[in-house]
Order: sequence, then structure tokens, then C-alpha cells
Amino acid sequence: MPIVPPSKLAQLQCNTRNIRNVCVLAHVDHGKTTLSDALLATNGIISSKLAGKIRYLDSREDEQQRGITMESSGISLYHKQTENDTEYLINLIDSPGHVDFSSEVASAARLSDGALVLVDVLEGVCTQTVSVLHQAWVENVRPVLFLNKLDRMIVEWRMTPSEAYTHMQQLIEQVNAVLAGFWEGDRLAEDSRMLDEAKERWRETHGDAPMSEWYLEEKDDSHIYFSPEQGNVLFGSAIDGWAFRVNHFAQIFAEKLGIPSPSKLQALMWGDYYIDPKNKHRVLNGKQLAKLYGAARVATSVPLFVQLCLNPVWQVYENAVINVDQEKIDKVIGALNVKVHPRDRRSKDSRVVLTAIMQGWLSLAQACMSAIVEQLPSPVDAQPLRLPPLVHKSPKSAAESRPPPKNDVEKALYECASGSSDAPVPLVAYIGKVVSVPRASLPDFSSGKVQADRVTMSAEEMRAKGRDAVRRELALSRDTPTGTPLSVLSPSDTASPLSSGISTPLHVEAAPEASIDSLAEAVDKQLVLKESESEDEILIGFGRLYSGTISVGDTLWAMQPKYNAKDAKTLPFLKQTTVQSLYMMMGREFVQLQSVPAGNVFGIRGIAGAILKSGTLASDAQICPNLAAIHTETFPIVRVAIEPINPQDMDKLARGLELLNQADACVQVVSQTTGEHVLVTAGELHLERCLKDLRERFAQCEIHVSEPIVPFREGIVRQSAQPGVVLGEVGSSGRLLAIISKASGKSVDADDSRAKPEDLPRGEIHTATANGQVTLSILVEPLPEKTIKFMTRHARDIKRVVNLASSQRRHRLNAAAEALDEMDVIAGSVDVDSDDEAKTTKPSRLSELGPWLSTRMQETFNKAKGWEPLRVERIMNDGLRVLGPRQVGPNMLIYSTQVLEQSGRTSSSWYKQREHNGRGASSAATPYLSGDESDSEDTPTLESVRTAHTARDFEESINTGFQLAMQSGPLCFEPVVGVAVTIKNIVFNPEASTSSDAARSASSASSLSGQVITAVRDAIWTGLLHWSPRLHLAMYTCDIQATSEVLGKVYGVINRRHGRILSEEMREGTPYFIIKASIPIVESFGFADEIRKRSSGAAVPLLIFRGFESLNVDPFWVPTTEEELEDLGEKADKDNVAKKYMDGVRKRKGLFVERKIVEHAEKQRTLKK
Repeated sequence: MPIVPPSKLAQLQCNTRNIRNVCVLAHVDHGKTTLSDALLATNGIISSKLAGKIRYLDSREDEQQRGITMESSGISLYHKQTENDTEYLINLIDSPGHVDFSSEVASAARLSDGALVLVDVLEGVCTQTVSVLHQAWVENVRPVLFLNKLDRMIVEWRMTPSEAYTHMQQLIEQVNAVLAGFWEGDRLAEDSRMLDEAKERWRETHGDAPMSEWYLEEKDDSHIYFSPEQGNVLFGSAIDGWAFRVNHFAQIFAEKLGIPSPSKLQALMWGDYYIDPKNKHRVLNGKQLAKLYGAARVATSVPLFVQLCLNPVWQVYENAVINVDQEKIDKVIGALNVKVHPRDRRSKDSRVVLTAIMQGWLSLAQACMSAIVEQLPSPVDAQPLRLPPLVHKSPKSAAESRPPPKNDVEKALYECASGSSDAPVPLVAYIGKVVSVPRASLPDFSSGKVQADRVTMSAEEMRAKGRDAVRRELALSRDTPTGTPLSVLSPSDTASPLSSGISTPLHVEAAPEASIDSLAEAVDKQLVLKESESEDEILIGFGRLYSGTISVGDTLWAMQPKYNAKDAKTLPFLKQTTVQSLYMMMGREFVQLQSVPAGNVFGIRGIAGAILKSGTLASDAQICPNLAAIHTETFPIVRVAIEPINPQDMDKLARGLELLNQADACVQVVSQTTGEHVLVTAGELHLERCLKDLRERFAQCEIHVSEPIVPFREGIVRQSAQPGVVLGEVGSSGRLLAIISKASGKSVDADDSRAKPEDLPRGEIHTATANGQVTLSILVEPLPEKTIKFMTRHARDIKRVVNLASSQRRHRLNAAAEALDEMDVIAGSVDVDSDDEAKTTKPSRLSELGPWLSTRMQETFNKAKGWEPLRVERIMNDGLRVLGPRQVGPNMLIYSTQVLEQSGRTSSSWYKQREHNGRGASSAATPYLSGDESDSEDTPTLESVRTAHTARDFEESINTGFQLAMQSGPLCFEPVVGVAVTIKNIVFNPEASTSSDAARSASSASSLSGQVITAVRDAIWTGLLHWSPRLHLAMYTCDIQATSEVLGKVYGVINRRHGRILSEEMREGTPYFIIKASIPIVESFGFADEIRKRSSGAAVPLLIFRGFESLNVDPFWVPTTEEELEDLGEKADKDNVAKKYMDGVRKRKGLFVERKIVEHAEKQRTLKK
């Protein structure tokens, strides 16, 4: 097909009903980019013979080398339906399939209205297949299923058509089962929401009377499933360039079978339908065939789909590839009426002949384009369903009823209105991602214009543009001998009407009518252009216009995700920006446009500094909604510290990190207080891509990268602790904390308050401040495993409740801490699936969420060792004061009844609104106990300490010490999980102050709060070491598909990496084994390369973040029994993996590491006497 000029595509942008915005989603290596190549060939962008080989949309060098997509790319395609000669514009977005780049999938799904979901028929439903289906479900994107690589079933596995049909039936059922799970989850959430609304209406009308029976309305879910007879399933092979839907064969065979309408035959093309053996013009179902010919005949009969669709395809492969027979090939070509070039017929490569036959008979591009046009909605039809949940932050099910618009903005959004110059409508656009492109590749600049003119303009357009430019030069040269060069004017002022938006400034003389103001404005524009030309990389936003028409020069408001028009504190996230250029995305090329109407995807220049990664553009920030909240499946987990090799390149590195942070949605750049730059990425492959971009594009300097920094967690279990393990301190800095054991040879003072006396319960610590004025009794003990999992799984809900209870306090967390919060939530949601959870439905109202969480949390303590029911009930009613760290972690601070009585305050649950007494709060401050606020002094004076002391005077200090201890544990200063800290007693000793203390009353009073914080923190640390400590490792779930020949090698690599096998099963109908394993992230670096080398490429792992799991090894364990000493020696350092991890983290953080430098020293003997 000839090249479609950009002017034609620009014209089609105005017809919104004939636009289709589509993304291609699939697991890695399932054929997305190969399919995209076939679609690009229909527009003449690449040769049809190179489709699947050139991988046009993989424009990065590392993408071509690795053979996988790392960045989503968009391109606009032209399609004309042969049935009615209707022209369509297809905006196609190719997305990555690797889990490290799931953020690219999220942005592609947000910009699209439909999706082509590819599934390898042999590999089946993989992990990322479920992820992309969920992403499409969340974004309310309508999918079309493409079962790819049918050629492998024929050529490699030699399946018969009947076996292939059975296999594909099971595969479609698996995909539909995934969708059914999504539907059921949404229905349960909707059930809870509607029940709460029904209860509220019942209370308003009937008071406290018992509510009558209420039933959830049944809803039909048939529209969400894939079914070939509905036309939303394609079968084909992207590499061989063919595909079909059942309607294609229904149109061919309807007349031959005597069926009046192809649509009636299409409904019978999938399932147990057979051609009557005697009457070839009649179709029978299974029951009818068994009744007429017996059950034995049903078993031997061939279904209609196999007989009409699969058998012809199998015959072509049999004659062209498996058993090559030139005579039969000629007969097939004649029977199918396919035009094959004589050169292809004479080719010795059988694949060439096969591809020519299949592309001429069952065109892949034609089948896909027809499915996109017929099955996927236009922006006009899609936006009324997709936008209400985004605008109102409501459940997706609420949009099914198509709520009416409440204002002009919603009306324009739901109608996808473009407006006009006479009747403009509000403009709302969403920027899904920001990409960095070389300046020379843009048509705004000279080299970019030459490239764009050569690539995207037709020869006639170029000749017309040249003739027009010559006429204007001659006319201006005759009329005005002197003047100002037109090069100072904006490109739009000198653009030709035939230039299709691609304009070249002409260095000719300006007309004398140009005013001083217009020339000054033009000079200002040129200065801005010159300033942007100084940058080698330009940031381009990739977005979707939902309403209005955006034009070059428009001034818009850029809203970042945190902006809220109702909250004045979020004004820093609102900025004004001017549109400098608009582009049509054409893969590697950019076509310049002057305006873009609603319903299209586009590129925009001019948002640098206004939008970081994603955001919303609007004409009015007060009335237009913020659409920037987006759901992603992955979060950054791998951190490295980077620095330039040459210190003079520090400015280059800082600028490069800024560009990388804007151009990659899933990367985070953290600048430490020490000046260190930390890069946080989603995985090892993502890290490699980011470092390559930094070295070659953004920073353009050599950088030094540290070893990957992986987060850990610390916890305790109810097992015997190693004797003699206490806290020590080296130097005066708290960060030089040391853990000293008997093995170090250092003795512990028996009078040390941190040592555990024999008469105290395990985990109980009595500690005092440095001046002895405050003495605390603290009990540290582990929480039950069920409680830890519940709190981790519901971290988001707990955070919502805490924010509601203390809305006036907001902690500013750095990017890495926020990422770890999200990872904790994902960790609980991935590996915890309790049957008891389904017995109760989580309320949708925030006011009812706190009591529900407290009740469910109390149930997790059932039958837990050391937690009596009465004690648990008292704790959940009034003893639990705060959670930690950061008030949402899986740790509890509990006040005993004695402390509550000392404070003289009324009881209050942790989730209720608590009053504050106006004290200055530290960054880690937590809510006060409930009660009056009589004492409002910021810091208690020494005189007040001597006269009146209650627990509430130092509650903030106690809570701050708890938060600090939970944020940094004693093992390696990593966050703590699964710990309950009980404040049993607080004793005040005002007489402990000496005369010298009285002389320094001011300094004593100001430091007493800090002394309480330190005492609480150190006491909690010591109490943790009374139990058996454990490290919690960040884990990957590893999915591997391998044949039986390499299973042993795969298991060997997993064992060497301290992983464990979770499950192993053989995929039915294939020789593949599906292995699911768990491997620590700290051991995962280089894992993928090693397993590929060991298996000679036969096994490729996919690593997905799983959460945190406890490593059941005490870091201080040493062999004690005779058997252990005999097997492992006296030290057994090499076998204590937990100690190795702990020492590695402590060494990285500059903490004391207990080790011997010299052992068994002997005097060196020499030959000299």
C-alpha cells in the first residue's frame, strides 16, 4: 500500500466517530511488536516482507538487541473498510510486556479506549497476561483477544486440528476465568456500597428498627467474556502474517451450506456444532447428532470450527512447510484465488511461499483492523463509560448507568466535544507520560524539518511547498528592497497552507507593514526557541485530549496528580504553561500539527517544568477535574547510589537525573542529606536501561554505580534468644550502635539497666532517663503472624483512618519511603489469601472503616500464644494508642490500664479523632491521649516536673521514641514489623535532680523530653534482643517456563540463590513445565542471565515483587551442641546467611560490624639467623 500522507491523517482527526484509540497488551515475547509491524505495513511505512523482522516501534538500540519492548510507542494509521468505503484513523500504542515496565502499560491503557490482548497459544495465560488484563479492567478498556502463534502448534508440536481446537477452548476458558474474578471482586465491592446506602436510607425512615431483607440485583456478565462467535477473538500467527475471525469463514460457507445469513452461521461456528453427515446443508448440535446417529458418532465427528476453519489452514502448512509438494501448492493457490509472485513461488525458503499464500488469503492486518473497527468503541462511545469514575472518583460499576452530566465540563467530556471558535468548550487533556527525545529528531528544528520533509511528505507536497516559497521570495524581493528577515518570525507565520503543519522558516525580507510590537513578540518567541535549542534532549508529553481543541500558543493550566482545587495547600502543584508545539506521534517520527481536536492522542512540547511524570491540562483549573491518578502494577524496589567518576561532572549528573526522573514514570531520584544521589528502579532490567540512558543521553558522562541497595525488615519470634546479646555503643554517635555478644569477648555490666534481670518477664525492660527523673517499665513482645499479615494487607485502609483521625498533621516522606509504603501494601495483598477474609465485607464508608478494622484485627489474635482474649479486648477498646512506623506499620504501641489511670484521661480507640493540646510536634509526633487540654506549655519546666507529673506530659516523647525504634531496628537500622510495645508503668522522681541540675534548670527542662525519647527507643531495642530476632527479606516471585531437559539446571540455580520452589506443574497439551519459585531480591541480581546461560536459553524467568518474608535464622546463632560443633565448626559463619545479610547492611550504613581482623597470629620465620 502506498504511503499515507500526514495531511490525510490530520483530516481524519476531525471525525471523532471514526477514531479508534487502541493499545497492544501481552506477556513478554507473545508477539506485540510483530503484530504492530504487520499493521504498519498496510500504511506503507515498512515493507510487508520485513514485518516482524524490523520491529519498527522498538526504536531503542537495547530494545533491538534484547528483542523486547521497553517503552510504549504510538503511531497513527489509516484504514478503509472495504464493505462501506468508510475511512478510519487508528491510533495504535505498542506497550512493553516485561514486569519492570508496567508503568508504561498503565499509561498506554489510560490513553486508549480498546486493547488487543495477545496470548501465546502454547505458553497460555502467564503472569503478565493477568496483569495487563487487570490494567485494562481497571481503566475500563474494552479488549479483543488474539490467540497468537498457531503456527507453532502445527509445525513444532504437530497437533491435529481437533487437538488444537480443544487446547484453544481451554485457553479461552482460562482467560474468561480471569475476567470472572475481576467481575466478582467489583460486584462484592458494589454489594458492600449498596448495602451501606440501603442501611442509611432505612435509618432515615425507620430509625433503629431491624432492616428487612435486602438482595443484590443480579447483573448479566456475558458481555465481559471472550467468545469467538461474538467476533472478539482472533486466531492467527503474527510472524507468518495471517489471522482470521469466525465471521470470515461464515461469509464464505454460509451460501454453500444453504444458510440464508452469515450471522446465523457465525453463531454456530464455535462449540459443539456439526454438519449433518447425510444432509450437508444442515447443522446439528451435539444432542441432535447423538439422537439421530448415536453417541458414538458424536465422538468421531469433527466440530464445525475444525472442519471449516482449522482444516484448510492445516492443509496449507502441510503442503508448504511440513511436506513440501509444489503441485499441491499450485492447487492451493488456485483454489484460494491468491496472487503469489513467481519469484516467491521459486524461492527455496518454504516460509516465503507460506507467508505469501497466507497473507493473500487471511490478511493479518485486515482481520485486526476489522476487529478494531467493529468491536472497539470510538471516543464518543467510550468516554461516557470511562470518564465518570475518573471525574467523580467513583466505582467503575457506577458508570454503567451513564449518569447525566452535572455541568458544562462533564457534558463536554462525556460527549467528546471539540467545540469551535464561535462556541468553545472547556479543554481537558491527560498527559500519560513524558518522553525525552533528541532535539534533532523534532520537526521544529532545522535538522528535524529536513528529516520530516523527506520522510513524511509526499513528493507532490514538497514540490508545491517549494513553488510557493519561490513565489513569495520573488514577490517580497520586488516590493521591499530592505527589511527584517522573516526568520525572526514564528514558524507558523511562514507556513505554507500545503505544508500539513510542517513549516520551515524562510530567510527572506519581511514586509514593511510589520509593526514594532509584532516584531518584538516574534523576537521573544525566537529567543525562547533558541533557548530550547541549547538542550540536546527535549521533553515531549504523550497525552489524550478528552474535550475541546488544543492549538499551538494556547495557555493552559497544568495540574499534577496531587493538585486539588478545593485544597489551597496544593496550589504549588498547579502551574501555567504555554503550548509550544503539537505533534502526531508516528513511532520514531514526529509530525507537527497546528491544532488537535478532541478524541485524539498527541504529543506536546512546552510542559517541561509544569508536569513531572503525568498530569492534566485544562483551560480552567477551578472547574476542570484532575484525571492524573493512575493505577500501576509495580513500584520501585531496587536502589543504587550513583556519582560521577569525574567530580567536575556533578552538574551534568544532576541535570541528567532530573531529565531521567521526568522521562521515566517508574523511576525515583532521591537526594540524600549527605549529598548522595540514589536511583530507585523497578527491577534489574529497568536499572540497566536507566543507567544506559544516563551515560549516553541525559548526563553524557561516566558514572560510578554502587551495589544494589535492597530493603530489609526486622522482627522477632517466640524462640530462645542467643545468650549475652545486648546493646553496646561505640563513640558518641547513635548511628555507631553496636550489638555485642559473648563471642566478641566483651563483658556486660550486671548493673546495666539494659541487661535483662532474671526476675523480670521476657521482653520487659526497666529504664530511666539520664538524669533519673523519669523511670519507665516497657514490655516488648511479638505480634501473632495473622495480625501482622492483616495489618500489612490493610495498610492503605489504616492510613485512610489515621489521616481522618489526625487530618491536621501530615508527614513529609521522601520518595523512597513512599515506595516502601506501597510495597508493604502489595506484599500483603500478594501472598495472603485468607478464607476468613471473605466472611465479612469491608465497609465502603470511611466512618465505619475504623471499627471494622479494629474488630477484624481483634479476631486475628484468636488462639495466639501469649495473648489472652480479655487482654486483647481491653487493648483494642482503649489500650492501643498508635501504630508504627509512620502510624500505619504493623507494630502497636499499647498503654496499660495503670498508665491510663495515671494520666487521668478517658479511654479512646486508636481510630477515633483525638484532641491535641497545642504542643509543638516533632516530625515523628503522634496523637495525644484523649481528654482535656489544660496544660498547653510547649515543654515542661523543671519546676512543673517536680510538682505535677502525669503520663500525658511526655506522651509525645514516648510516642516519638516508639516511632524512631520502629523506623530503625537494632539489627541494621531497618524498619521493624510485628512488634507490640506496652508501656506498663511510668514513675516520676523529681528528687533525683541534684543542685547542679537545679542550677541548669533551663537546659534540663528542654532536654528532658529528648531524654525520654532516647530512653524509650533504647529500651525497645533492648527488649527486641531479648527475643530471637529475625530479618525479613524482600522477595521475588519467579515464574519460569522450561522443558523437562533443563529442569535440573533450573533447580540448581534457584537453590544457589537461596530460593525455594512454590509449585511445579506441567501445562496440559505441551511439553512445558511451569515452575513458580520464591527468591530473595538481594540474591536476584544476575539471576536471569545465569539461568539463561545454564539452560542455553530454554528457560527465561519473570521476576515479580512478592513482599517480605521472614528468614528463619537467628543472626546471632552459633553452634553449641556437639553435633553442631562437629558439623559446622566453632563459628559456622559461612552457614549463617542472616548474619551475612545483617553485616552487609551495617557495613553499608557505617555501623559497627563485629569481626576479627587477625586470627591465630604467628611470628613470621625467615631464613636469616
